[in-house]
Amino acid sequence: MLKKVFLGVALLALASTAEAAWPEKPVTITVGFAAGGTTDVVARAIADIISKKLGQPVIIENKPGAGGAVAVLMLKAMPADGYNLVATTSTTITLDPQMTKLAFGLSDFTYIAATGEFPEAFIARPESGWKTLTDAFNAIKTATGKSTYSSSTSLDRMVTTVLAKQAGISLAPVPTRSGAEVVTQVLGGHTQLGYSSGAYFPQAKEGKLAVLAVLGEKRLKGLPETPTLKELGYGLSSVNFVAPRNLPADVAKTLIDTFAAANADPAIVSLMENRSLNAFTETGATLEKSIASQSETFKQLIEASK
Repeated sequence: MLKKVFLGVALLALASTAEAAWPEKPVTITVGFAAGGTTDVVARAIADIISKKLGQPVIIENKPGAGGAVAVLMLKAMPADGYNLVATTSTTITLDPQMTKLAFGLSDFTYIAATGEFPEAFIARPESGWKTLTDAFNAIKTATGKSTYSSSTSLDRMVTTVLAKQAGISLAPVPTRSGAEVVTQVLGGHTQLGYSSGAYFPQAKEGKLAVLAVLGEKRLKGLPETPTLKELGYGLSSVNFVAPRNLPADVAKTLIDTFAAANADPAIVSLMENRSLNAFTETGATLEKSIASQSETFKQLIEASK
């Protein structure tokens, strides 16, 4: 399972004892990315709903940095009482610690809920004439066998390395700071290809960008004509809430049940559609197994990319 979800927002919580009825005070969700991005928007929408269900304010704080790792590291130093959660992406936990030295691992957290699947995709200018990623790879192979692409994450660099290797070509990443900057680079003709986590959608709907393949396991609702990597024969497919480990069982159950209900709320369903996020919901033990599976998949891909 190679899907990037919201852990597609991730809720991580730490553990402690909970004696009185929970919650007695506001809950804080720290978002591992800047305000205005997809993770932040989803986390704020979820927070509005669970605040009403819990009967307490839910405060959003943004602590961007290191692909969400700054917020996750901060969580480890907080009490595991359910009042401190983190919203980040699954890859912050399943991939990044395998790519660089980070002081956390899969077992450091209680997994509450995952909401939505990122619409990650390869993009190009329509003027290229490419309809799918296979078209792009064939054109590059026929020309020089080498090209560049706009990149913004360790995930896209790993995936692209594996795909290029399978296609018999070389693709060098041109680093950017965000999926939005990837769009700018491709639209400006600075690179032929780009890999973006969803910022491309408005331009794609306007016909200004061609979406060549999506990373998810199924096609996007908003772009039903765009194939998945798996459909193209590449064998790959693509928000989570987490808490510190050893979270009291009653607190964990309350959080899991509350987030599960929030994910089914019409406001969240509508938000997913407007952001072209595939519907995806997992909670508790099921989510924990999926996280472990994704981590193992990344481990194998890292080996394949060497």
